[in-house]
Amino acid sequence: MTLLERLLPSQDIDALLGDIDEEARRRSPFWYWGQIVAAIGVGSYRAVRKHPFLALRAVGVGLLTLVVVFLPAPALLRVVRVLSDGTGYYVGPYWVTLPPNAFRYFPALVNVLGFAASGWMIARVDRAHGIAMLMPWALLVCALPLYVLVDALTHYGRPITLTGPIVGGVLSSLSLPAWVVLGGMFGVRWKHT
Repeated sequence: MTLLERLLPSQDIDALLGDIDEEARRRSPFWYWGQIVAAIGVGSYRAVRKHPFLALRAVGVGLLTLVVVFLPAPALLRVVRVLSDGTGYYVGPYWVTLPPNAFRYFPALVNVLGFAASGWMIARVDRAHGIAMLMPWALLVCALPLYVLVDALTHYGRPITLTGPIVGGVLSSLSLPAWVVLGGMFGVRWKHT
């Protein structure tokens, strides 16, 4: 079973992929992937409408996964700060330290891994539906970048100065739905057939 067959939530996957594959010989690769994305979107919409409680459960699983991932993050951040500021720890006969810039990148790494883990967990819990039940969570996660963009653009009426952390925060927030979907694709890919 190919990855596309696992991603598509439709019952008539073989017929749909056959029709798209047949037409793709006369069309561009852009058209082909557009059809695949449209099939995933329409199939996901139908599956969510048919099973609204499963979609609600998927959102709950996504939120719970984020809580589990982000709950120990402050303690880990303190450890990374100590290890990267040069003081470090002795572990047995070894002096353990991290590069000085590790503290700067740790929050972004935890953020990306947390949202990818939420997509992976939803796909693992709802295996029978492909990534259809992942889409409500991904759409909810899309609201976060919208909030961050509106906040960055308006900034309470004051003009903002674009600094590295502000631009990095906006870019990080814009990428979160993609990390959710990527995590879901890995969750679907590793299921047992």
